[in-house]
Amino acid sequence: MRTRVSAADVEGQVSNARVTAASVRRSDYRILRDFRAFEIVNAMRLPLTLDAFRALAILGSIALVLFGTMVFASTMSVLRDGPLRHDTAAVLNWGFLAILYSAVATVLTEVVSSRRLAVSGTPHLELFRAMELPLAQVVVRYGLVPALRRTGILWYSAAVFLMVFFEESSSYLNVVAASVSVLTLASCACAYCVLHFASTPARRIGLRWLNCLLALILGLLLGAATGFLVPRLSRLDGLADDPSRFLPGLCFLGAVVSGVLLLLSIRAWRRLSYRKLSLGIGRGGSQRPVRNFGVFVVTDLLSSKQGSVITTIVLAWIAVVGILLGARDILPLPSALGGGELHKGLIGIAVLLSLGITEPMLYRIGPTAKLYHYRFAWENGVPATAIVVRLVGIYVMAGAIIGGFVFLGALLVLDLPAPGAVFAGLIVAASGVVAESLSRPPTTTDGTKSNDVMDGLFTLLLISPCSLILVVGPAFSTVLLLGYSILLTLGAAVCLHQRLLRLRSKLIL
Repeated sequence: MRTRVSAADVEGQVSNARVTAASVRRSDYRILRDFRAFEIVNAMRLPLTLDAFRALAILGSIALVLFGTMVFASTMSVLRDGPLRHDTAAVLNWGFLAILYSAVATVLTEVVSSRRLAVSGTPHLELFRAMELPLAQVVVRYGLVPALRRTGILWYSAAVFLMVFFEESSSYLNVVAASVSVLTLASCACAYCVLHFASTPARRIGLRWLNCLLALILGLLLGAATGFLVPRLSRLDGLADDPSRFLPGLCFLGAVVSGVLLLLSIRAWRRLSYRKLSLGIGRGGSQRPVRNFGVFVVTDLLSSKQGSVITTIVLAWIAVVGILLGARDILPLPSALGGGELHKGLIGIAVLLSLGITEPMLYRIGPTAKLYHYRFAWENGVPATAIVVRLVGIYVMAGAIIGGFVFLGALLVLDLPAPGAVFAGLIVAASGVVAESLSRPPTTTDGTKSNDVMDGLFTLLLISPCSLILVVGPAFSTVLLLGYSILLTLGAAVCLHQRLLRLRSKLIL
C-alpha cells in the first residue's frame, strides 16, 4: 500500500535535518573550543575550571580592549590638539605608512612563524580525526579565529586612529580609502595563508632560493612604497596631490588581488582533508641521501627547529635589505653622531645579531651536538683536516653573513662603510666554537647542546676584546678586529681537530 506524504511533512523533515546539522556543527565547535581552553589552562598550570577560564578570558579581553582604546585614543588626541594640530594631513600620511607596515608584518607572521603550523602541525590532529571532528571546524578554531583576532586588532587600531584625526577634506578621504584597501588585502592574505597551510602537510620553512627571492621582492615593493610616500609626508596635501595617479591604482590593485586570494581561499577550503595531511606526513620521511659532508651539515641544520628560527631571521634580513634598496631615493639618512660613534654602535649591533644566529646554529651542528657524527665520518675515511676545514668554514661563513648584513645596512642607510662589523661576526662565531670546546657542555635527549653556564661565560670572555673599539679609532679598531678574528678562527680549528682525534670511539648508526 502506497502512502502519500504531504509537502508540509517533507518541508518539516528537511527543516529538522538542517537544524540537526547546524546543532552538530555547533557541538563540534564547542568541543574544539573547550579543548583549546584546556590546552591553555594546562600549559599555564592555572587552577581554574574551563568555565572560569572562559569567563576570565572574556572579561580580560574586554578590559584590555577598553584600556588600550583609552590609552591610544587619549595619546592621539593629545598629539592632535598639541604639537600636531597644524599638520593633520601629514600625520594621516604617517599613519597610513604605519598601517601599511603593520599589515605587511601581520601577513609575514602568518607565513614564516609557527602560526602557519597551527593546524597541520598540531600534535592533536590524529585525535581530532579519531573523534570524527571535521577538519573545517579545526581550521576555524585553530587557524581562522586567531587570524581574525590579529587582523581585527589591526582594523580596530586603524579605525580609532582615523576617527581621532577626522577632518572633512579630500586628503582624509584618500587616506581612508587607501587604508581600507590595504587592510582588506592583508585580511584576505591572512585567510588564504591559514587555509593553504591547513590543506598541505606540515613542513618547516626552508632557506630556498624561491623564499629568498620572494622576501627580496616584497622588501623592494615595500621600500618603493616608502620611498614614494616619505617625501610627501611633510606636505599637508600629501596623498591629495594627484590622486588620479596613486589612489585609484592602489585600490584597483588591492581589489583584484583580494578577489584572487578569496578564490584561492575557497579552493583551499574545499581541499581540506585529514587524508592529505596524513599521506603528506608519511611521505615527508623519505629524503634523498646526502653524500657531501658539508651539505649534510647544512641540511641537518636547516631541517631542524633551530634551522627554522635561523631561516626566519635570514628571510627577515633579506626583506630589510630589499626595503633599503627600494627606498634608496631617500637614503642615506643624515645623522647627528660622528663616524666614530656610529662605527662603535654598528660593531655592537653586529655582535648582538651574531649571538642570535650562532647560538642556535651551534646548538644543532656544533662540536657537542655532532661530535660523534664527525668522528664517525673520520673513521670511515674522511680526512680530519677536511672535516675541520668544512666545519670552520660553515661557522665562519655564518658569522660573515651576519656581519655583512650589518655592513650593507650601514652603507645603504648611513653611507658609512664598517668592515669591522664583518670581523665582529667572525669573532662571535669562532668564540662560540672555542668556548664550547673548552667547557664541553652535555647534550640533551634530542642530541642538541644543553644550556651551560661555563659555555656562556667563556663565550662572553672571548668576545670581550671587542670592547677595545671604545677607546681606539675606527681604522685601528678594524685592524685589531681583523687580527683577533684570524686568531680565534685558527684557535677554533685547532680545538675542533683535537676534540675530533682525542674522542673515544663510539659508533653511531
